[in-house]
Amino acid sequence: MARPLSEEARQKALDAALEIIGELGIDGFTVDAVAKRSGVAKTTIYRHFASGNELMIAAVDCMVQPFATPNTGSLASDLEAFMEIVIPIMDDHSMQRTMMSVLSAAASDPELARVHHELMQERMLPIRTMVELAQGRGEVLPELDLDLVMDFIEGPFFFRKMIRQQALTGDDIRSMVDLIVKALTLP
Repeated sequence: MARPLSEEARQKALDAALEIIGELGIDGFTVDAVAKRSGVAKTTIYRHFASGNELMIAAVDCMVQPFATPNTGSLASDLEAFMEIVIPIMDDHSMQRTMMSVLSAAASDPELARVHHELMQERMLPIRTMVELAQGRGEVLPELDLDLVMDFIEGPFFFRKMIRQQALTGDDIRSMVDLIVKALTLP
């Protein structure tokens, strides 16, 4: 009779995989490195994960924690509150490396692309909800394409932080939110 799989060993492998991806990106990820860092034998890792790619994808999948959806009664206040939560996470250099590494690897790995898409759907859900609430309050046009609106809202913040590598102050966030809300509100 086979021994049951150790949840502790699985978690140690996932934790080590997350650390390695955060430090070295997807390109630096190997099962050997995970085994060495975690102290879990490679054979045990392969009992939990069919391949190194499956382990890497499981680790990436663990990265995104759901964000709370602010509901202050105004789209501008909701977006400001949301970005005040998200921006510090984007400031973490390990998270920046991981995000860019996953984005790059997803371009050539269909399974990682699928996981990336699911993570983004989860990550963008609060923005969708905030816009739907604003639509319900009559703040924004009801016929907006929500997928396009989510990109429109997220894009400036991502571009500023990840592409231009510039800080976002509270004043910057308020100014960007003001521009976004003006573009989405009823005339």
